[in-house]
Amino acid sequence: MRAFRFAVIALLLLSPALLVAQRANLRLGTILPANSVWDRSLKQMASEWQQATDGRVRLQVRGTTGDEATIIRRMRLNNPQVAALTLPGLTAIDDAFNVFGIPFFFESDAEALHVLQALTPRLREALAAQGLVLLDWGHGGWVHVFSAQPVNGIDDLRGAKLFTAAGDEGMVQWYRQNGFQPVPLELTDVLMGLNTGLIDAYLSPPYGALVFQWYRQTAHMLDVPMGPLFGATVMTERAWARIDEADREALLAAAAAMRESLFAEVPRQDREAVEEMRKRGLTVTAVDPAAAAVLRTEVEALIATWRGDRVPADIFDAAVAARDAFRAN
Repeated sequence: MRAFRFAVIALLLLSPALLVAQRANLRLGTILPANSVWDRSLKQMASEWQQATDGRVRLQVRGTTGDEATIIRRMRLNNPQVAALTLPGLTAIDDAFNVFGIPFFFESDAEALHVLQALTPRLREALAAQGLVLLDWGHGGWVHVFSAQPVNGIDDLRGAKLFTAAGDEGMVQWYRQNGFQPVPLELTDVLMGLNTGLIDAYLSPPYGALVFQWYRQTAHMLDVPMGPLFGATVMTERAWARIDEADREALLAAAAAMRESLFAEVPRQDREAVEEMRKRGLTVTAVDPAAAAVLRTEVEALIATWRGDRVPADIFDAAVAARDAFRAN
């Protein structure tokens, strides 16, 4: 009888812990613009998580003030437990992600996605080393040059006061060493910098330039895509450990569906953003194929310096190999 009572008491004590382990109320931090395709996709994913797990996993998507470095610091304190990070946030975690910031490295979404998938195992390990679980990838659009004065080539861009993300001292030094005039700012200070003349050029997807109202001070966009603004949805290992194995599969499936949706919808979002800004006075500077080829050649001479400096040599080489294999096929 005494043994039976002990067994009952033990079961009663353990049951709440088991219930806690099966349920997770999570928060997702992000700096993404509200109502963007990416933001809406995250909210759709949150809904699918709750439905697929019968409410055992609930995710609240909330915009965050500040920058992505702040989100990452807060994740170490377990609030938020999930984040949708763009490239600057990922590069703050590991230099390997700088490979997706190389200008003119990719020529299409299909090519970029092929390289991304080829590098995913290594990048997953890089995140795991920092206590983060990769759920899947995100896409914010293709980056273009926006400027107060027309930019037709590298020399024009060297003459501009170019916004660069605060906290990335390596990028600031690289710009300076190659004759550019970088001005490091927090994302929240870019509009102030444009209004005061502190900066007069920046790299951004068209939708970002529109929704943040930056284009009002930069009437020119170079119609040459520099590269995709990739990102990722990540969760702390601490939060991931609380989720049952079957529920994890459901979460990953919803995250994969979000990625597929983003890659399909983001190009349309950027096209519509360009048309809207054109109506409001934006001048889109077209570049003929010959001039674009010259621009690419100039940039390729610069980005060769990224190998082993901005990007770990093994990651750089793996990306080149995957890209060249895609082009060969």
